[in-house]
Amino acid sequence: MTTIDLSEDQKALVNATDSLFAVACPGAGKTRAMVTRFLKRTAEEPRKGIGLISFTNAAVDEVRRRCGSDNEALRAPNFVGTFDSFLHRFIVTPLYTKHYKKPPRYVQSWKDAPTGSFRLLGPNQRDLIPGSEPIQMGWFDFDLNGRARLAKIPQRFGKVQTETLMSLKVQAEDEASDRFGHLIRAGTVTCEAGRILAGVWVRDPKARQAIGPLLAARFSEVIVDEAQDCGEEELLVLGFLRSCGVRVVMVGDIDQSIYEFRSATPQAVSEFAKALPVQLELRDNFRSSPAISAFNNGLRSGPLVEASSGKNATLSTPVHVLEFSKLDEIAPAVLRIAEKYKLAATDLIVLSHAEAHSMKAAGVVDVESGTSKVLEIADAGFKLRSTDFDARARLKALEKVERSTLRLLTADTKTGHKGFDLIREELGIEARWLREFAVRISISLDAADKTRDAFAEEVRNVLKAVDWHHLDPPTARAIGSMYKAPSEKAWGGIVHLRQSPLIPYSTVHGVKGLEFPGVVLIIPEAPKSKATEEVLDAWESDLDTEARRVLYVAGSRAEELLMLAVHTSYSDRVAALLHAKGVPYERT
Repeated sequence: MTTIDLSEDQKALVNATDSLFAVACPGAGKTRAMVTRFLKRTAEEPRKGIGLISFTNAAVDEVRRRCGSDNEALRAPNFVGTFDSFLHRFIVTPLYTKHYKKPPRYVQSWKDAPTGSFRLLGPNQRDLIPGSEPIQMGWFDFDLNGRARLAKIPQRFGKVQTETLMSLKVQAEDEASDRFGHLIRAGTVTCEAGRILAGVWVRDPKARQAIGPLLAARFSEVIVDEAQDCGEEELLVLGFLRSCGVRVVMVGDIDQSIYEFRSATPQAVSEFAKALPVQLELRDNFRSSPAISAFNNGLRSGPLVEASSGKNATLSTPVHVLEFSKLDEIAPAVLRIAEKYKLAATDLIVLSHAEAHSMKAAGVVDVESGTSKVLEIADAGFKLRSTDFDARARLKALEKVERSTLRLLTADTKTGHKGFDLIREELGIEARWLREFAVRISISLDAADKTRDAFAEEVRNVLKAVDWHHLDPPTARAIGSMYKAPSEKAWGGIVHLRQSPLIPYSTVHGVKGLEFPGVVLIIPEAPKSKATEEVLDAWESDLDTEARRVLYVAGSRAEELLMLAVHTSYSDRVAALLHAKGVPYERT
């Protein structure tokens, strides 16, 4: 196989003959090198297979696409898939079937499990947290013994309900632990449970003895993409594979580990990687300009120093520090700077840790619930009909219509502190029906070129004519009270709802693995984002934190132009950091 188009670092990854860890800077062409190695190794192995595993279906699909017409490499005994699918197929299913005498049934998450939620009941079978939505199994973390730990309670659960749940924490954890065991024994295995089972079994000598020879006979090598996202269970499995004589090739960037909330363990990955016999560095950034590479180097905690080596290596464009006081000031200033470098709005993306910040900066008006139920329907309709809004923006608009519908149906009923899902359950409304209703009413009503009074009347007439089936229909009084025409000022902003985003926008987590000619990274005002203080403190003190890694991932998506939209209270501090790190920059 020819490697004439590969860099020397990429060739080293392709041709290595032992287990290794390759740290790859952003834009290093790691996927290209891994696929080249995969095709080379599958052609070399006459009997055993080569595995190539990653953490998302999107990454796996990209690998398959790059394999092109080489379908033979994608057939057994080779394997290309997610880490979860690897665990399920080669470890959990055979051992589960052997132990429980039946095959497991896999579901994506606890939400898909038949008893993935529960209520805490007292001796008289009364709910100990009245007025709340059911407690979700997804709120718990589980150790290798199946013991639950209450880890995350969503804000929507309510302050009073959360305080009550915390007072019953031990009881809730006992119930979650019991359900975990019951679901496993019943044959229902979520992705999280699959990882836990794999971790348990690779530690058990009898299970290792049963599965080890099968893995050794099946695989000669396993290549791991995005290795920084490995958690404890994945590292246990990789260690087990090595003990079985399977070569382990890990490729990643510890500084791009931004999924600790999903149990990624960057420190443990780093320690595991250091123990592998071969250490490689892919230092050439074929994506970004010199200034952007300097920004990456200035934010990176690890020792790798990248170099701009691709088509943008000759660009002298500095990083732009754009000061703002209000988020809606950002887009016009960004477009002026982009025009200077001959970049269109479609070449850019606005990124932030919180979607609300990037949305507002991109010129998207978010209709807040409670402002006007009529405007919520208008907003959802515009977003559903337009091709310029992503799935998240459409879903958020639809959920507001859904909640307003439930408020209408309970207008004459006291709901107290009950949650959205509990109210829906008590009304006997299926989630699917409610979603379809919200879509239908939003699509059917178009606020374009209508007065506020005319559109509000249309909304009221449609609601009065709805066939509510088994539900008690809302009264005309309730409909008229809740769906009044919005104020002139609010309706005047309807033109903003109809407008597409001035610039595409997303969260940082939503664009990991992607690249854009221009990136606008928002560093917001501290009271609105605790992450600002945390990331700047960590950057100044050279501390490795997830907040700092999020900033690094965001900036490294840029190819030609990186703009830091910094709240005016932090612009001097950011400029000082860029200067200290040797990053070419210009203040605007």
